[in-house]
Parts: sequence; structure tokens; C-alpha cells
Amino acid sequence: MTRSNYLILLGTLSLLAVFPLAPPFSVRSMDDERAVLHSVPLQMGEWKGRDLALDERTYEILETRNVLSRVYQNAKDGSVHLLIVSSHKDRRVAHPPEVCYLSSHYSILNSGKELFRGNGQNIFLKSFIAQDTKNPAHEEKVLYVYKVGKRFTTNYFAQQLLFAWNRATRQETEIQLIRFAGSKDSPFQAFFEVVLKYLSQS
Repeated sequence: MTRSNYLILLGTLSLLAVFPLAPPFSVRSMDDERAVLHSVPLQMGEWKGRDLALDERTYEILETRNVLSRVYQNAKDGSVHLLIVSSHKDRRVAHPPEVCYLSSHYSILNSGKELFRGNGQNIFLKSFIAQDTKNPAHEEKVLYVYKVGKRFTTNYFAQQLLFAWNRATRQETEIQLIRFAGSKDSPFQAFFEVVLKYLSQS
């Protein structure tokens, strides 16, 4: 191991000692911020949104109230459920959606990554099929990505470490889990092209 690699490793270990990685699911105090609700408009061109009410148990699972949960409908293409969970304070809010689906009696199938394009960017999203174990005929396609500041990543540990580093170096930053859900035939690419410019600005 070279000296530079050793110093990088030592610095990373030191950072994690002070800011340990959050486990994918843990109980934390609630965040009352709702700024994320204003980051994406209700109407974007032909896409019209409808907010979905969340119950208290869902807020407890998400560990913040700074949540956007909205179904967007395009009369020509179909619908997509957009969920954004955000915090400036607590990186634990950005845990993998698989955790929530598994705890709700779903099986995770066909896990992988898909490339999406929009706003001049190419961004990979993690993807999987969630199958209801009580009703196997019911399946939902899920795609998601993490965002820290202006950076997108599908790596859970990378986004946790990046947010911890930004906090340690006193850089104001926001961490988000951005999730899309719908049927296998939902127009994810068409919706992504429209919504990405708003996600990039937030």
C-alpha cells in the first residue's frame, strides 16, 4: 500500500469513527421540515400530480416529515408514484427502499440497475420488482437513487460517507432518497426526463 493510499484509508477510518455509517433502518427523532414539498411542482407540462397522505406509522418508518409522496399522471402515457425523503440534518432518512418493502411482506425480484437520461445527464437508478407475498399476482416496479448535494449515486454506503464528510467539513448539504414506483409498463423514462431538472436544482 502506497503512502497516499494509506493516508486516504486512515482518513476514511477516522471519519467513520466520528460519524459512523447509519444502519439501513434505525429509529431517529422526527424532522418537521417540509421544504421538499416545494422542490417539485404539482404540474410539469402534461404531467399532473396528486399528493398522497401518509399516516404516522409511515412517517416513523421514513424518520422525517420532510417527504414528498405524489402520483403524477399523464393522460397519454400513464402514471408514476414519486417519493422523495429529504434531510439537511440526518443521513439515516436515506435508507434502501428494499428494507421497507421487505418489512411490508414483499419479495424483491430482478434487482439491478438501469440507465436513465434527462436534462443532459446520464444517471443510473437501482431497480427491482416488488412482489406481494400474500398476493403474488400484484407486482410493482421500483427505481431509486440517492442524492447528496448535486451528486447522484446508487451506492448506499457512498452517499452515507459523502454526507458525513460534508457535515464534518461544515459544507451545507442535503441528502435525499428519490424513488419512482409503478407498473412494469409505467413511463419511467418519459417522466424522468421531465422531473430531473427539478431534482437537479433541489
